[in-house]
Amino acid sequence: MNISNSEIVDTIKAIESIAPDGYGRMSIPCETDEELYQKIEFALQSESRADFLLNQNGVDSLLKFTERMASQCLREPDFEHCSHAAEAVELILSQPCYDEKMLSVALALIHDAYNRLSKPRPAFDWKHIPKFHEAWNDFCTRFELDQSIAESHFRIGTEHDGLRYICYW
Repeated sequence: MNISNSEIVDTIKAIESIAPDGYGRMSIPCETDEELYQKIEFALQSESRADFLLNQNGVDSLLKFTERMASQCLREPDFEHCSHAAEAVELILSQPCYDEKMLSVALALIHDAYNRLSKPRPAFDWKHIPKFHEAWNDFCTRFELDQSIAESHFRIGTEHDGLRYICYW
């Protein structure tokens, strides 16, 4: 899909600013989740995802979104939530540089939530998220070899609105 430069700039600004302070602790789901997902979907439709260069606020919003989607999957076991989280990670992987530790935590969250789904589990749309596919395969290979994710820092807790992953990014 051809996207104009002004649409790219508007989408970047929205991703970088859409999540208010405290977004990670807001009730799940919330309107911000839907708004952010719309921007993620739009960015992933671009022919050049590399055009969507985000600042740290934008990357942090995507990481919090991933945490929230994994948490929503804990509450409502539905593959769609894992898929949305994977799409956010795809956008992170499209950045020229990102924190490998943060990526490991995001992948661990998705892995944990995905493995809580009933079998048979749906497959991710690998054609739509090729960078995530590569990262997922690498992560799963390391996970299978090791059976522990020492570099991943999260736990499951209960808050007023239900179960939630609590990350130590």
